[in-house]
Amino acid sequence: MRTRLTVIALGCLLLAAAASTPSQAGFDVDFGASVRMGDDTDLYFAISSRYFDRDRAVVERWGTRYSNPDHLAISLFISRHSHKSLDAIFDLRRSGLSWWDISVRLGVPVDVWFVPVQRDPGPPYGKAYGHWKKHRKNPRAVALTDADVANLVAVRMIHEYYSVPVEVAMEWRSSGRPLNVLMSGEYEKRHGHNKSASPGKSKGGKPGKGKGKGKGH
Repeated sequence: MRTRLTVIALGCLLLAAAASTPSQAGFDVDFGASVRMGDDTDLYFAISSRYFDRDRAVVERWGTRYSNPDHLAISLFISRHSHKSLDAIFDLRRSGLSWWDISVRLGVPVDVWFVPVQRDPGPPYGKAYGHWKKHRKNPRAVALTDADVANLVAVRMIHEYYSVPVEVAMEWRSSGRPLNVLMSGEYEKRHGHNKSASPGKSKGGKPGKGKGKGKGH
């Protein structure tokens, strides 16, 4: 009898603890009139500023220096986890180093790239996750391509910003649409007037062109 009461009491404590633990709400907020709906680039800069906790003006300035919007997110990601400046990362990239080589040189922990999954993911993530599992105790043995790095950052950003399951984030990214289109498309779906839009598409169902183009790196 005492054992049963103890189990019941323990169960109640666990339920109470679970109830008192706040669920992950993600970073998603309505920016209101401070962003231009239908402008993938403007929305992407606002979202990136919030997610990476960087000043909007800083994000915009660096966004114009990378022709690929994925690269803006990668540089902000590396800066966050290495505590190095965006200038230092940009200089290393301009020298010809891959994103992975830059992250290794700056001491970014290998585990931060990967969001745990319930089962082995298929392409284009399977190879990267395989490297991680095989060489987790020896990060320098891990070899990821720029495409791998871009996909991993995109999946983590989508998953954490919008609080969607990792598998859903992977599915969105597997569509082939760039990160700025994916992030702004979901924002418009949630906060715009076009509630039926699918993730990663602007109003009218067409991928946004964006305006943040500059020197390609």
